[in-house]
Amino acid sequence: MTTMVVVASKHGSTAEIGEHIASTLQNRGVSAHVKDVSDASAWLYETDNVVLGIPVYQQKLWGPGRLFLEANQTELAGKPLFLFAVGGGPSLAPELAEQLRSYPHREVTYFRGAIDAEKLSFLEKMMLKVAKAPENADLRDWPGIEDWSRSLLAYGLS
Repeated sequence: MTTMVVVASKHGSTAEIGEHIASTLQNRGVSAHVKDVSDASAWLYETDNVVLGIPVYQQKLWGPGRLFLEANQTELAGKPLFLFAVGGGPSLAPELAEQLRSYPHREVTYFRGAIDAEKLSFLEKMMLKVAKAPENADLRDWPGIEDWSRSLLAYGLS
């Protein structure tokens, strides 16, 4: 069995979380591979399980991740699907959690991400200033991410 960790990542934080999830699974004997959302559709037929990470920007699920879910509904319906969203807020907005739960899934969770000012556009930096948010912050809970990754083993990933 193989597990594909698909990541939609605008600035890299979600991709780094996806890499950590895959590494944790690999350390437990799971054949896990990371694919960018732009390449993942071509590999769906070769995988048994899908873990998908989608960042949250401006209180919305980032388009490429959402489009992957919508474009591959048929293929994903026949596979165990585990979803994680990544954002800067302390929790996932209820409407976004409900949106993720509308897809056939086994698990939905939320992790806080990281903000690196060097990777942000001028507009993104201005939005952070207006929101009085820090331009540089790593809010990722690596032990929590690892715990969630290990919890996926209960679903029979191997």
